[in-house]
Amino acid sequence: MSLKRYEYRLKTLSKLAMSPRDHQGFYLAAGDFKRENILKRMSPDGETDKNAEENKVNIIYPFYQYGGYSAYNPDSTQYYIPGSSLKGAMLSHCTGQFASRLLVDDIQVKSKDLQLTQLNKLQNLSKETNESIILQPFFPNVAVEMLAAGCEYIGELFCEEEIHIYLQAARRGTILKLSQLRDKLSVVSKEIRIDDETRRYVNQLKNNIQSIIDDSREACTLLLGGYKGLALSGVFKNAEFDKLDTAVYVDLPSYLPHGIVQIEVCREVD
Repeated sequence: MSLKRYEYRLKTLSKLAMSPRDHQGFYLAAGDFKRENILKRMSPDGETDKNAEENKVNIIYPFYQYGGYSAYNPDSTQYYIPGSSLKGAMLSHCTGQFASRLLVDDIQVKSKDLQLTQLNKLQNLSKETNESIILQPFFPNVAVEMLAAGCEYIGELFCEEEIHIYLQAARRGTILKLSQLRDKLSVVSKEIRIDDETRRYVNQLKNNIQSIIDDSREACTLLLGGYKGLALSGVFKNAEFDKLDTAVYVDLPSYLPHGIVQIEVCREVD
């Protein structure tokens, strides 16, 4: 059977982090960048003083890029979303027999759509800890280059079967992962280990996740990239999930996990 060629649209619903596995970073101490030169790249999160935060950054983890660079220079860097990462997300809930029948091209990313983002993490969600549940900056000296929410790109993929076989399976898997996190947050919001301000953040996160779930029943939503947290790494049994260290990274100001994207097939290409 010959491969069918499809054109699709990818849209980021929250910021997308895709750093190489070896985390090849840029270091202030090594002269890879200057603090005053990264201010314009910092992502405003609506919660912190932008100038104060950029003065803490000592390490930058870049988005995937073609080639190697000795210094942080985003205006002259070629960025991309690896096709292998998109394929992995689409196949994460398909049986192994489909793996060799899907090919996905890289998507080149515009430098202007990338932001330096500092991580925020909702921590101590597990019942196994007696620590207060809190949303706070995580590794404040680190900034991660992320694709901004609301960006759209066109990509191409090739497969033997109808592409909707893959997208429907991926959509169901994403709904399962998001639903178990939503249910966890519903329990967390009633905990006594949480202050009123953090409770509002948890409820906002829970409600926004529910909106994504509702929308995903019509569109194909995928979880892509890193910095999401263990809670979204798989589908767990209830007993396993209760004991899991379910800390989750929160994308501010959208109050969603990182790496939520939608895929829409535009057309089959002759």
